Amino acid sequence: MSRPNLSRRPVVLVFARSYLPGYRAGGPVRSLSNLVEALGAEYDFRIVCLDRDHLSDIPYPDINVGQWQRRGGATIFYAAASDLGCGFYRRVVSDANPDMIYLNSLFDRSFSIVPLVALGRGRSTPILLTPRGEFSAGALGLKATRKRCFLLAARGVGLYKHVFWHACSAPEAEQIRSVLSPEAGRLFLASNLPEAESARIIPHAEKEPGTLRLVLASRVVPMKNTLAAIRIASQLSGRVQLDLWGLIEDKTYWDLCQQQIALCPEHVSVRHRGDIAHEDLCERLHEYDVMLLPTLGENFGHAILEGLAAGLPVVISDRTPWRHLMRAGIGADFPLEDEQAFVRELSRYQLMTENDMAKIRETCIRYVAGWRTSHMDLDDYRRMFDAVLASNV
Repeated sequence: MSRPNLSRRPVVLVFARSYLPGYRAGGPVRSLSNLVEALGAEYDFRIVCLDRDHLSDIPYPDINVGQWQRRGGATIFYAAASDLGCGFYRRVVSDANPDMIYLNSLFDRSFSIVPLVALGRGRSTPILLTPRGEFSAGALGLKATRKRCFLLAARGVGLYKHVFWHACSAPEAEQIRSVLSPEAGRLFLASNLPEAESARIIPHAEKEPGTLRLVLASRVVPMKNTLAAIRIASQLSGRVQLDLWGLIEDKTYWDLCQQQIALCPEHVSVRHRGDIAHEDLCERLHEYDVMLLPTLGENFGHAILEGLAAGLPVVISDRTPWRHLMRAGIGADFPLEDEQAFVRELSRYQLMTENDMAKIRETCIRYVAGWRTSHMDLDDYRRMFDAVLASNV
């Protein structure tokens, strides 16, 4: 498809609850920032986000709330939550004069549903929506009744009839089709983009046979299945350390996790290490042997890629795009119903020596290098954006 004949860079107005310098929302921030970094020279990204990090009460320092400002490859409007009325969205669109609108959620009221309705549901300015994993069975199973009622109503009134869809994986594309049945030509597949490879070489802590240092680097929420990770770790023999890095987002769920921690035998140590910036976490990962993530579902899984890039084999659920890991020699992916499979695989790593682990680390790092090479093709994004833009030319 030929690109739209625009005399300037096409303006892509992005709505996303969290963006840089925030990091607490996890993968969606990195997905969007990687996209801006890769294609900011070709598309004029103008991003509307909150003036603070995920679940924070404190605005970012050194920003101008309520004004457009340049950061990296994008122009950003940091908004106060109190300003997000219907008139706000119309004013932002008037300021940005976008060629297309890019929504980064399905269920977020202030950054997807209200702007979708306020801005004409895609009938004037074309709208592209990426659900960021919200169509997965695990995600739809949380607050299921509310989500099911919303989707039934949305289908009934044709809320998304004029919307284009961005799926980040083939399974997510099938999930979108099965739930909302978009018209042919309105659904695109473009995988999340990896970050640029770091040139830094960080040495690993030495592996001792009979010990195992596990890390789970995700928000503490039911979707990430932190409770199951603690339960799995508690069934291992020998000395085990499981460190949890990430925001405690669900206090009730964390209470259940603490109850499970209290049941762990003495040789199993589980610690919540706190909230941590993405850049700092990448350095910390070298302190561990294996990444554990029995997630209920991921449309991508940035933490998985980052673990592998740090040389950690990943033992995860089979509900992510990262499959057949055992065949590749970089970990394993198991059904959540089979926790004993997780235990057996982790026990195998626990027995390994430093020489054993060093070979696996090299395999993980080589795998990621090959994956980056094959996934840095930006043409899927160009075709998607240009097709949406062309619908308005």
